[in-house]
Amino acid sequence: MDETDSDAVIVSERDMSELSPDDLNDFELDDSNENTDAIDELVEENPLWHEELDRALSGDFVDHGIIKSICKCRVVPERFRMQVWKLCLNVTNRSNSMLSWDKKLDLADQEAVHTDCTKLVESLLDRGVELERQQAIDDAIAVMTFYCKSRAIKYKTENEWFKILKTLLPMHLDRTTLYNCFYAIQSRYIPRSDLSPSVTGAPYNLLRLVLLYHDPELCNFLDTCRITPEMFTKSWFSSLFSSICEPDVTCALWDIYLQRSDPFFVFFLTLVILVNAKEQIITGGELPDVETTVKVLSSAPSVLTAGDVDDFCQLASYYSERTPSSFRRDLAACFYSGAMITSASKVDAVASELQNSFCLKISIPELLLSSQPKCSDDIDDENSPQIRYFLVDCRPAEQYNEGHLLTAFHLDATLMLREPSEFDEALTALFAAQEQAIQAGSTAGGEHLCFIGSGDEEEDGYMYMVIANLLQKRKTYISVARGGYTSLLEYLADVSIDLSEWIVGSQLSSRNKKSSEKKTNKSVGDASGNGKAKMESIMKKMAGSLLQKSFSFKEKVTKFIENTDEEWTQAESKGTSSQKSGGGGTGGAAGKRSDDIQPVFSIDDDDDDGNDADDEDGIPASSNAPLNGSDIAELGTWKCRSDMKHCFECQAVQPDGQLASAHLFISSDEMRCLLEVKPRKRRGGLPPKHTWVRALPPRVLRAVVRITSRRSFPELITFKFGDPETMQDLTEESTEKIEVVASERYIIPDAGSATKAIKQLIVESDAVYQAKLAATTTDTSQSSSTPQDEPSTSSSS
Repeated sequence: MDETDSDAVIVSERDMSELSPDDLNDFELDDSNENTDAIDELVEENPLWHEELDRALSGDFVDHGIIKSICKCRVVPERFRMQVWKLCLNVTNRSNSMLSWDKKLDLADQEAVHTDCTKLVESLLDRGVELERQQAIDDAIAVMTFYCKSRAIKYKTENEWFKILKTLLPMHLDRTTLYNCFYAIQSRYIPRSDLSPSVTGAPYNLLRLVLLYHDPELCNFLDTCRITPEMFTKSWFSSLFSSICEPDVTCALWDIYLQRSDPFFVFFLTLVILVNAKEQIITGGELPDVETTVKVLSSAPSVLTAGDVDDFCQLASYYSERTPSSFRRDLAACFYSGAMITSASKVDAVASELQNSFCLKISIPELLLSSQPKCSDDIDDENSPQIRYFLVDCRPAEQYNEGHLLTAFHLDATLMLREPSEFDEALTALFAAQEQAIQAGSTAGGEHLCFIGSGDEEEDGYMYMVIANLLQKRKTYISVARGGYTSLLEYLADVSIDLSEWIVGSQLSSRNKKSSEKKTNKSVGDASGNGKAKMESIMKKMAGSLLQKSFSFKEKVTKFIENTDEEWTQAESKGTSSQKSGGGGTGGAAGKRSDDIQPVFSIDDDDDDGNDADDEDGIPASSNAPLNGSDIAELGTWKCRSDMKHCFECQAVQPDGQLASAHLFISSDEMRCLLEVKPRKRRGGLPPKHTWVRALPPRVLRAVVRITSRRSFPELITFKFGDPETMQDLTEESTEKIEVVASERYIIPDAGSATKAIKQLIVESDAVYQAKLAATTTDTSQSSSTPQDEPSTSSSS
């Protein structure tokens, strides 16, 4: 969750990190009418950031990142709303997708489309919305019809897609923009309904697991009543609450939702509503009537007012930060049509696993990264809580003694049936050890319990019995490691980590020890002399496997990150090569390249073995030098420059492996790293109002030799540079012998778009350079021929 500056509305006297689950249960939605004009009050109380937003929207360049940094996930004034939404949905400059439509209204359920759209427009008119009736109906029908045709899906009234238009139609958009906004919301934020029943039911199965993680009592109660989440949340998910909330509440909610750009945020919004409604449905005694309970839950969001939205979203963010995050990457393709789908069978397998899951599963990398020690010099750690797991190994004692994770607490799950009294004692000891580890601040201690078994479902049956026992006792924050101990060993081997650093036991092979030690010593180096340094170095290696596009935590990355990179699509690589061979390459000023010559600029697999000196460069060490007042500038001044083409938020990888918050400034012929400077906080511990940066020396785009990324970590981008002066004199024979003189590495969230844009600018920059060079050559040849013509000229005169 983004920090809020002094101009923001203070919604709570306590910091969100200080809240407990009991505090959250006390949160009540305001069903009074006192906050009807809450949005207008926000406008009056926050003029400063509104003015900044106005300037940004009126400027030459603005994108989602700039909007989010200004608005900080707050409600947007109505006059800016549609501009902000279009930027967050990335539809500002999108072309007319409906040009390919034949205008025929011939769906199998066309009559249902017409009926639903007509009722929708009539309801808006009855509410007092100013619309041209027939035009609005025609636009709604056209959008629904083209969407179904283009996606080759069947229209169903129960999907409630038209409820999205309930919020968009009052914005008075033209038909093209209306469709683009509808399509973007539908593909990014609405769970898909066009696949098998197991897939369409997957979001509601996940919601149940999230509820079980935070409130097992409420989850078990709904299970006992045979009430599934789909029975009362389907309309919330399919319309992003527009079907149940008042229009002003929906708009305020969408303001924050679209700024966050997190499709899974709806799960935590729903969780807040369920926790708040808990007392209404759990009354004790006999089980309530199912139909009545579903009705109460379905209408729960209707009591929200515009004044509640900020509190509502902050509480949802609280739950989001305290929920394992690895499921997001694994499940995106299963839930949303905008995600990349590898295969239908894989999606079905993921959905089936969710349906049969006993509790939330977390990935091995996330589990191991939670054990990384916090860096004392990282002041942001206190503001971005990291989940800590207390690992419980439930394998039989003999398997545990043969080998186990060094931070694992052993609990023999078979005792639950064989020796119940001993099991109770072991459970008491487990909780005592957990509390002791938390009090001591150990990296092995945390409020969240993660169980790990062998990885075999039959062998882990006892473990799941233990988990069921704890859930019945209303124990929160319970998860299981995906794949068990077997997957743990496989992962450590895949990332070439010394097993002896993590695994202890009698059966650890000495041969594996030696092999792992060689690999570890090669990448860790001198860090092996210090225990904490060892831990951090190992965790730096694993950071690349889990770091997500949001990269909310600031880990350190070591020299382990080598460019065994991901190969970009062959079409793009070949396209780049053909462009270069056609005269647009960064290579030779003299001579044309033949087709068999490797292009100077390429995006492909890097065959380097990691020993090249240039691969170790990163951002120069001088970037950490003391700063003077003249060395820094406000980030906004850079973004307002007339020569700016792009400015990508990123993290720069420094030579020592540390990450530094930065921005990659791209002009038509140069790229420049803008390192963020951390100024002192203001009084009261408030964050600074502005982002200050220090600009490093620029790199000429034409000097880029290669851009590469890791297959397992596509956000890590490496730029390799040659000497621009040397590259002017390249010939066909010397093209393949370009010397790489420097390299820079960045972790860029939207790496695909960034590299595509930079590649295009490199091509354009080189074309301009070649044109200037040709013009200079022509001028030189003309001037050299002038003395031969002078005698005849003077003679004739």
